[in-house]
Amino acid sequence: MDTSDAHIRQLRARLARLESSPARPSRSNGLARYTKKSFSQSQRALKRRVESRGFGLLPTLDSLPYYLFGLSILCFLGLPFYLLFEQGLPEPKQLFEPPSADMPSKSKATRPRAGYHFEPGVLEPEGRALGRADAPIHVVEFTDFFCPHCQEAHDIVRDTILKKYVPTGRLRFESNPVAFLDDDSLRAAAAALCAQEQHKYWEIRDLLFQVDLSSKPDRAKSIFNAALLRRLANLAGLELKAFSTCFYSQRYVGEVHRISSLSRELGVIGTPHFLINNEHVEGVVDETEFVKRLGRIYDHGRDGGK
Repeated sequence: MDTSDAHIRQLRARLARLESSPARPSRSNGLARYTKKSFSQSQRALKRRVESRGFGLLPTLDSLPYYLFGLSILCFLGLPFYLLFEQGLPEPKQLFEPPSADMPSKSKATRPRAGYHFEPGVLEPEGRALGRADAPIHVVEFTDFFCPHCQEAHDIVRDTILKKYVPTGRLRFESNPVAFLDDDSLRAAAAALCAQEQHKYWEIRDLLFQVDLSSKPDRAKSIFNAALLRRLANLAGLELKAFSTCFYSQRYVGEVHRISSLSRELGVIGTPHFLINNEHVEGVVDETEFVKRLGRIYDHGRDGGK
């Protein structure tokens, strides 16, 4: 009995010593405590640096001017966007239908050369004409690309004359751009003649008549600005470098003025204006009237003028 009591007392003493002495940390526990201690020290150091510079999460008296300056910059940059988009997103850029592939110029050249395919500054109307030269009906058009009525007439001319009559061999159609209105008229007409150098007059003509004449960009001097003309030239399949050189040289400004003066001498006072076998027709003519006039002229010529 005494021996058992003594053994129990020894065990209790050993247990008391183990509980009173600190436990030896394992290697993994020591690494975790070291990492945690280092992270806490880095956090405290970063907080002291940030707060010493006055850029805490909450503005202090020292950092308040910086907060106010940043807020004013955000308002200055954000207000225009708010005013622009408060009514919804802006309309997408104007889209253009590709030029009709079934109305190419009569003359063809992959790389037109000055002095061979054309004379710089003067262009014969051959490159602006479609149809047989011996056709019984000749229609000569005087048009202004800055004229809304000419845009309206273009759809009728394209769908009635160019697509229905020219392929039959009964009609030859010649287009002449004039500048009766202002600088926009002159720029567009000159661009069309530059396209004629590359035998793409009809392609650029179709695109110019698609331009929204009320879409003048802010601060731009012309609707037919350089960016728009370059875009149309690209859609028309023009060689852009040659087109730009031609346009900026203004080599066809004099030719546009010459065509405009000639049209005045012929009695053209407004656009669109058509000469149908020397018969003057001014303004937009609907398809029915056009067909009636063309049929009457054709029948008159076939009957020998009787």
